[in-house]
Amino acid sequence: WAAQAGIGWVGKNGMVLRRDMGSWFFLGVVITTLELSADAPMPDYCGDCRRCIEACPTGAIVDPKTVDARRCIAYHTIENRGKIPELVQEHQGTWVFGCDLCQEACPWNQRFAKTTTEADFLRREGVATPSIEELVDMDEGAFLNRFQGTPVMRATHAGLRRNARIAQKNTKHS
Repeated sequence: WAAQAGIGWVGKNGMVLRRDMGSWFFLGVVITTLELSADAPMPDYCGDCRRCIEACPTGAIVDPKTVDARRCIAYHTIENRGKIPELVQEHQGTWVFGCDLCQEACPWNQRFAKTTTEADFLRREGVATPSIEELVDMDEGAFLNRFQGTPVMRATHAGLRRNARIAQKNTKHS
């Protein structure tokens, strides 16, 4: 819908991209009864670039604009409430919440992404980059205390500990 509304185009990684900021932005919606004229859809500016596809360690981008969530590290470390498949675990490395390699590889992000000035989106002191061991040992109270009000809550306490145990195992095997 964002692409149809002219906000950007759908990149090969399945994300909406904008020429002036890449894919590092939030989408929102306004519901109104006002008559508004529609913007024209934006052309696809990915061209022959395949950097996002090549950057994906699990091959989750199976075709341009098609992501297979069953292979996606971000999906499994944030949304999956069950067991993470072995294929994903093998490539998960030390990620415990998300991945973003496809976005980091994108030339539009490399050239045009801007650091936010929105205070609510900045790193919170004491929240970012806990150690894997700390996450493995974290009880639910400590989890809630540290991550309440952050996107990490989407992973749940049990999910984050599961992810940390996989990351810990991957650290020992690398």
